Amino acid sequence: MTPMNAARTLTLRLPSDLYERANRLLASHGQSLNRLFPEALQPLDSWDREKRLSDDFSAIAQASDGDPDVGFAYAVQSEVLGFGM
Repeated sequence: MTPMNAARTLTLRLPSDLYERANRLLASHGQSLNRLFPEALQPLDSWDREKRLSDDFSAIAQASDGDPDVGFAYAVQSEVLGFGM
């Protein structure tokens, strides 16, 4: 079984001119395409996780009568989703 944080290989197809420009730009900043994609995807991944967490708590609030007590679940769900609260 592969660990959850194991690196995976990705094949990405870019037009040659874009590939060359990206390599030049990244090299001038001491970066690589290998580092660019995980770093570029991180904000989108964080936004998606936060939205799912918010949606889940909204669903709990709508399903409960009156003032829902969801504080007990926030830390647990945050840990499961990787927020490390």
